Amino acid sequence: MIDDGICIERLSGDVLKRAFSCENNDLTDFFHNDALPHQEKLLAVTNVLIKGDDIVAFYSVLNDKISINDVDNKSTIWKKLIRNWGLKPKRYKSYPAVKIGRLGVDIKYKRKGIGTTILDYIKITFITNNRTGCKFITLDAYNKEEVLNFYKKNEFEFLTTKDVNAPTRLMYFDLMKIVDN
Repeated sequence: MIDDGICIERLSGDVLKRAFSCENNDLTDFFHNDALPHQEKLLAVTNVLIKGDDIVAFYSVLNDKISINDVDNKSTIWKKLIRNWGLKPKRYKSYPAVKIGRLGVDIKYKRKGIGTTILDYIKITFITNNRTGCKFITLDAYNKEEVLNFYKKNEFEFLTTKDVNAPTRLMYFDLMKIVDN
């Protein structure tokens, strides 16, 4: 249980029989049509937040990496990451990450802090139950002001400036922010 009687469980076919709809049709469609096949093919794991008979929200996570090719090599972002990582870029061509592939909150539960609770839960999970090494959380945020502001409020940063005009922006959270506190 994470909050206010909300439980988390892994997506199953039984859960998919329940109603779920969020403001984003792409997310709603992914939940109903693609989440379970992705899970069955070992591409992603989808967890569902449930309160009573309601599906409150869902999120999918999958393995990822941040490659030195993902960032602007001469950018202040790259310099900051190398400085904060304390690692030499010659040794590592990429760094382990978990990607939040999708995150959707049902319309009935929007703007109640559920999205932030999910992000906090994922952050803590990969600090306390980090079985293989995971330094970052990444995501491709829809390039809409409200969405970007939500992730920035939750301490995610842009990884590159190359995607400023793209439909999504690559963002990251360094888990060391939590470990160092």
